[in-house]
Amino acid sequence: MAAIVMKQLLLLVLGMSLFAPLCSYPQQTTIQLQGPDTLILLGQKLGQLYQRNHPSVTLRVHGGGVHATLPSLTSGEIDIAQGHGMLGAANARDLLAVPVGAEGIVLYVHESNPIRELTVAQVRAIYTGQILNWKQLGGLEERILLYGGESTSGIVPFFADAVLRGEDSLGYEGKTSTKDLLDVISRRTNAIGFAGAGFAPHVKALRIRSSPGTTAVEPTIANIRSLQYPISRHIYWYLARKPQGALRDLCEWILSSEGQLVVEGVGFQPLAPEERSAGLRKLGLTPNPQSGSTSSR
Repeated sequence: MAAIVMKQLLLLVLGMSLFAPLCSYPQQTTIQLQGPDTLILLGQKLGQLYQRNHPSVTLRVHGGGVHATLPSLTSGEIDIAQGHGMLGAANARDLLAVPVGAEGIVLYVHESNPIRELTVAQVRAIYTGQILNWKQLGGLEERILLYGGESTSGIVPFFADAVLRGEDSLGYEGKTSTKDLLDVISRRTNAIGFAGAGFAPHVKALRIRSSPGTTAVEPTIANIRSLQYPISRHIYWYLARKPQGALRDLCEWILSSEGQLVVEGVGFQPLAPEERSAGLRKLGLTPNPQSGSTSSR
């Protein structure tokens, strides 16, 4: 009898040991993120790094314009819609909009160019062919050579929206990276080009006025982050409601120092600390000022 009882206890312990590993692993979770093709790389890089420490979470990233994505967001087919700039009030109604990064278009000329600032309208006139010579702007008697930045990023459509505003460009030579563009401008005294924030010898960034009579703003990182620079905007994540569970943890992470490094690594600017804190509060999370991390507990 004792032998039978011992055998039963042994089988019970063995059964518990077999099932314990199955119970100890968290349930696999898939988070669906969708938005413009120009933000796919951001989502992919975020997913790669996030999954290193969160192997039970899979981030699936899909392309497509943010406006086309909104019905899928409100129906629950996707969890996050990401987009460049803030949606109009009608489209963003009832959605939770949280900035996760910033981007700006910087205008570069050769350091010898006497022009130091331009209005947005003057930049538009240059790229639409209404201004062809630097002398028309008070510069030297030289024909303006036009260059543009990263064709694979969102900067080209951003330039079309924010600067050209529906007008057709005269045509410019596009470069695949900010570095390539700055290299060209450093060798051409009559060139102008637009790209993301960068630096190179013999190249200077122009201050930009939103309109005549307004203050010219330098394209510093701080001014781009705060959107004080006229040609800047936020990258947004849109959610249908306050996040819970794994989705909440991902949103919290992208606003952490580690998550913001990924945002910076793909060419955008990280948010200022106060903007990150504001985003966390909007998500229902509490910033921890001492550690720079957050707590939702």
